[in-house]
This record gives sequence, structure tokens and C-alpha cells, in this order.
Amino acid sequence: MNELLRTAIDELRVRPLRTGLTLAGFAVSMAIATVLLAAGGGLERTVADVLRSLGEGQIVATPGRTTGVGGVQRSGREVRIRFKDVEAIRTALPSFEGVAAYFDLRGAGASSARYSIPWSPVRAVSAEYADVRRLPIVEGRWFTQAEAERGEWVTVLNQGLRRMIFRDDEAVDDWVEWRGRRMKVVGVVKDEALFPYILFVPYRTVSQNMADARWISGIVARPGADFDWERGERELRRALAGIGDFDPTDENAVEFETNEEFTQKVRRATLAFRILVLTIASVSLLLGGLGVAHMMVIGVGERTREIGLRQALGATSRHIFTQILVEALVIALLGGAIGLGAGLLACRLASPIAISAEQTIDLAMDPAGIISAFLALALAAVTAAVIPARRAARLTPAEALRWE
Repeated sequence: MNELLRTAIDELRVRPLRTGLTLAGFAVSMAIATVLLAAGGGLERTVADVLRSLGEGQIVATPGRTTGVGGVQRSGREVRIRFKDVEAIRTALPSFEGVAAYFDLRGAGASSARYSIPWSPVRAVSAEYADVRRLPIVEGRWFTQAEAERGEWVTVLNQGLRRMIFRDDEAVDDWVEWRGRRMKVVGVVKDEALFPYILFVPYRTVSQNMADARWISGIVARPGADFDWERGERELRRALAGIGDFDPTDENAVEFETNEEFTQKVRRATLAFRILVLTIASVSLLLGGLGVAHMMVIGVGERTREIGLRQALGATSRHIFTQILVEALVIALLGGAIGLGAGLLACRLASPIAISAEQTIDLAMDPAGIISAFLALALAAVTAAVIPARRAARLTPAEALRWE
């Protein structure tokens, strides 16, 4: 094998211009494929992050009014659910991963020591709210169960509010003021599903000191994995109907919001983009392989007399066939390594790509992607070299030595 490799390198060095052009073609193909695969993977990660921040896989239930006389909702009774009944609702939904209540309080601005915003709502939540909504924590932490039960003056900001009232200053362990009350900032979450500037405060803190929060504004529930969404809504509606004393078939009594349909559409679009990226990357590698095939065909034609001489001196058809394949593989791996390096450098220089004020795409390939690209590259090179290699191996010594 060492002899084959050494001979292949010597043959490539004899024709530096052709070898250089073929290497450049394969390197460009690999660089394009690398950037495309990195962009596709980065987009998938960004979409997954956005869907998590939007509350992927959750059901939001908001109490409304029962259907009144003549089917008119306004004439019906207001549905009210107490915060202390949430535990009973959670018990009635054993197939759900989690249930958390919230209470919205509006009508005031938020400020830090240096900056302020004129209007920012407070959402009173329990300690398990972050787990149910799977809010990504980007700074600090979420408030603890003990802090929630004691009704401590702590808060978690979303990124939008943190950016407005703290700018480049540190936010965690500083204070924020809302309606004249100061709260310690313990964390920051990435939350784009709600109002862009919002404070999360322990439910008991709000109910004891800021507002009458006996009646919740809504519930966030997360069905179990692979759970049927329609069944999940029915079970949640029945549980709320038992607490709120309304007909579970009354669709006006509770408004349900899910983003499952939106999530599926986004996933399908992302999959389509991924397939497009893989297709373009494959075509790019295929073109590089065709370049190798073209070079090997020309090279075999030029070396026909040499091949005949080798056969006359004892080289077998298998040896000639393997020799041509090794040359193609050397070109592919060397060009692929150069292209991979250039592609990764381009990704590093271009990353991250901002697609919104909050979201960016990081162009980065994982090790599995790099290995897959190299395997595809080697396969393309070997496949492209098979025809010229077979042609060379089938030449007889007499035919090859007569070649002009």
C-alpha cells in the first residue's frame, strides 16, 4: 500500500498544473458543501431555539365566558378558576408532564438605576412555570420553590426588558423597580412568545403585596411525549370544567391556544430547506468528482504506453486498477482537506449571522457532519475514477505499447 501511495504522489507531481487545477476544483466543491451544511445545521438549531421560546408542545388555556342565551358569549357567566385549585387540576391530569398557572398584571413601567421603560407588564407565576414552558435561561437562574413560597421580592426578566433597562450593565443581583416596589433580579430568560418587555414574579409575592390574584389569568399545560393533542385538549377542558363549574362541551368557556400546527409547518419548512442544502452540497461534491474523473480519463490516455510497459514488466490488471483509484483518492482527500479548512474558516468569519434582533445563526459543523462530508467526498472520488481505472486495467500490453 505504501508503494501505491508513493507512486500515486509521484505521478501527481509530474503534472503539477493539472493536479493543482483538479485540487482547486475539489477544494471549492468541499468548501461550498461545508458552508451549506453548516448553514443548514445552524438554521435547524436556531429554529429549535425559537420554537422552545415560543412554547413548543404546550397548551395555553384562558378562562372566558360560558355560552349565554341564544348562544351569545357576552350574556354568559364569567369562568373563574382559583389559584389554589391548580393542584387539583394537576392531579386530574396524570398524563400531562406539567401544569402551571399565571396571573397578568399591567399598567406600569419598569426601571433600573439608570434606565426605564414606560410600560411593562408583570406575570405572576409559580416556580414550576419555567419547566412547563421550558424557558431558556440565558443569565442567572429561575427563582426557587422556597422563594416562591415565601413570596420574596425577586424577579426574572425576559431579554427584551433586560436590554431596555440595563443595556450593557449587569442585571443579575441588581434591582428593578415596578410600581414603586424594588425586586432583586435573579435571572434572565429568552422569551419571545409574550410581550417583549415582561417581568416574571413569584405568584405569592404578587397576591400578597400587589394585586388580588386569587383568580388566575390562565394555565399553561404540557402534554406528555407523543400525546394526542385533541385528546389533551379534551382532558384539560374536562378538568377545568370540573373546577370552574361549566359544561365541558362549551367551547366559549375556555379559550385554548396551541402552536402545534405552526410548529409542524416550521419543521416541514426547515426539513425542506435541509433537503435543499443536502442536494446542493451533493451536487457540488458530484461536480468535484466529475473533475477528478475528467483528469483521470485524460491521464490514462496520456499514460497508455506507460501502463503497457508496466504490464509488460509484470504489473497485473488489479495493480493498475488500484493505482488509478489511489491517485483519485489522494486528490480527493487532499483537495477535501483544503476545502474543509477554507469552508470552516469562512464559517468562522461569517458567523454569527443575525436574522432578527434576538436570533442569530451560528455556522458550525459538528464532527459527525465533517466525517460524513469526507466519506461522501471519498465515495465521489472513487466512483468517478472507476471508469478510467477499468479502462486502464483492461488494456493489453501489446495494445498499450502500440498506442500513439
